[in-house]
Amino acid sequence: MNTLVQPQTSFSIFQPRAFGTKFFIVLFLALVMSISGFFVEGLTSERANQHGVLAASSDFPSEQPRTVLGIHLADSYRSTRRSLHYITLFLGLVFLTYFLFEVLTGKSVHPAQYALVGIAQTIFYLLLLSLAEHLGFDLSFLFAGACTIGLLSVNTEWVFRSRSFALRALGVFTLLYTFIYVLLRVEAYALLVGAFASFAAVTAAMYLTRNVDWYSGGVPAGSVAPPPVVAGATERVI
Repeated sequence: MNTLVQPQTSFSIFQPRAFGTKFFIVLFLALVMSISGFFVEGLTSERANQHGVLAASSDFPSEQPRTVLGIHLADSYRSTRRSLHYITLFLGLVFLTYFLFEVLTGKSVHPAQYALVGIAQTIFYLLLLSLAEHLGFDLSFLFAGACTIGLLSVNTEWVFRSRSFALRALGVFTLLYTFIYVLLRVEAYALLVGAFASFAAVTAAMYLTRNVDWYSGGVPAGSVAPPPVVAGATERVI
């Protein structure tokens, strides 16, 4: 009887550890990318100083906010600064969504693609800051958020080659940006809302990955297919 013996490649050796290592890489990348928030926050303070509303835009204003074309600049700068306080949570939830898609599909996403998503998040804050000076915070958040959500959803289709995952990303990111906006508007209950929403996000992640065999590279348990036979890399044993 003839039996095909398949050589063990380096990919099959390191695959069981791939998703465990990838999780910590993504977590570290989210923390590193959140450093960009300090740059945007510094730029926000600089812009507020240039318009003479630095004191009014602080968390404890000591002067009346300046109004330009009916827009309270201090309120826009203050809201932008407050949104930056949640940048780590924001990036973490966005990266977690991509990571869950990666685990559920079995498709490997390069850390560089996560970095591009983080850069898109940073540009969102720049759009928010630049538009808030002309449109006010609410309209600016709507416009910048819609552009970023659309970009991330289309990028999901590019990365995972799936229209259904792009639609899922559209729904998830829309809820996420709505959550951030509500979090900024309910200042008295921001901590409470943020805590419960974060708990709900972790619960959803646990539920979605309940059948994932992490030691098999993220493929659901019981559905691990044998590695394909590579032509020219087998031996015939009699």
